[in-house]
Amino acid sequence: MFRVVDYRRFIFALAFLTTCAVILVFHSKGKKNLAELLLTSETVDPGERPPSKRREPMEIFFIESSGHSCLTARQACGIESAARANPQAKISVYVQNTPKMANVRVVQENLLPHLQDTPLWQLYTTGSFNKSTWRPFHLSDAVRVALLWKKGGLYLDLDCIVLRSLDSLNNTVGTVDYSIPNWVENGVMAFPSGHPFLHFLMKYMVLAFEPDRYMSLGPETLTEAIRYFCDRDDDLLIDQWMFCWHRSSIFIQQSRSFYAIPGARLNAFYQPEFDPADWDMLHRYSFLSHIYGSGHGQHVPPGSLYAQLAVKYCPTSFRLATETSSQF
Repeated sequence: MFRVVDYRRFIFALAFLTTCAVILVFHSKGKKNLAELLLTSETVDPGERPPSKRREPMEIFFIESSGHSCLTARQACGIESAARANPQAKISVYVQNTPKMANVRVVQENLLPHLQDTPLWQLYTTGSFNKSTWRPFHLSDAVRVALLWKKGGLYLDLDCIVLRSLDSLNNTVGTVDYSIPNWVENGVMAFPSGHPFLHFLMKYMVLAFEPDRYMSLGPETLTEAIRYFCDRDDDLLIDQWMFCWHRSSIFIQQSRSFYAIPGARLNAFYQPEFDPADWDMLHRYSFLSHIYGSGHGQHVPPGSLYAQLAVKYCPTSFRLATETSSQF
């Protein structure tokens, strides 16, 4: 875990990390009835959980589920940017297989046990998870929700660059411009521990899991779960509070908060010269920028939007990467 009060130790950690060169099949027709059954059988404490100012230091966490022994420079960039923008936060990196180091606490080498004592553990005990053809992705999708349920805090994908403090985020996820209206992404999720929606979401994920579908535990399932939990047959409410089951609340951020440049426009991050309008939009409206395509080896020219964001928000990671290989 990075405690971001000592930048020298944090930068040393980045340098070290970056130099390691029931399956239940159901049809759409029956989903609503099953969701209603889950809701009426919920045993979560129904006490009111109104939006509130966070009193404890923020907990931000990332998950690396591929089993690689090192973080990439781009992943380290996401961590560094969160650390710089949120100097009072406690930042943890949950990894599948990384050696322990004196100044970094590896939370757990095997991520799967984090699902214990949650509804998602059923995916393991029934053998469904072992059939996954997208295991690292399914594991990451599941573990982030389980950790939020148990510990609370803010989950971020490793391919995000944080632009400002995230301390105001709570009970929130973000939508993204996509071909499907009101598509909610799961790359940024902030909830207190025990939030009733998270318990419902985990149960719904067990129903929705399909081992050969990449996103069966991801954005599609998250979007559907919010619709059922907040009783929204029509459009979701964006940029305002939705009051849902168990007297709980969810706030869905507009797309430009986290995903201002969507996957359909991912080339905007990698053009040799960036559009100043994109730079202005990010700095005017966004908490962070999810960098689509960053994990697929896209070339990052020095004058590109991605490179210039890295220079400003994760300068140490960018310098280490470009000094050793001339590539970020």
